[in-house]
Amino acid sequence: MSARWFLGPSPKSLDQATIEVVKQLFLDQTEEIYSESSIKSLPIPEWGGNLVLLDENNFLRGLLWTNKFSKTRVRVVAFAIDSDYKGQGLGAQAWEILLAAARADSMSEIQLEVRGDNTFAIEFYRRRGLEVISTLEGYYRAGIGYVMRGNI
Repeated sequence: MSARWFLGPSPKSLDQATIEVVKQLFLDQTEEIYSESSIKSLPIPEWGGNLVLLDENNFLRGLLWTNKFSKTRVRVVAFAIDSDYKGQGLGAQAWEILLAAARADSMSEIQLEVRGDNTFAIEFYRRRGLEVISTLEGYYRAGIGYVMRGNI
């Protein structure tokens, strides 16, 4: 199976079919249930750090949605890849594209929230220099979460 990262549209411009795919991707990868309105209201601008993973049939297989949290900090709002496409280096590719876009915009830090039991993601981020800076109680329905931050 092959897939490539592309610059993505803002979630507010997604059609109903794509919203349904995003909802299922979030459910499968995070066990969190999102409504159409919550997805469309995510503060994701169209910029180089907003990516979608499309397969050879242009079907959505992943996304990396980020925003410019401050003048120097990028926030990862959502990062999910379909299980069938994990382990192929696609997450690392998206991360590098994000870092290049952030550097081009003079960003120096990156921050995100992650479920405390998502050891795969936590290790992925740690290998890229992020560290847990605080614990989030009640942020995720499944338990605690962590705020992670690092330099770009």
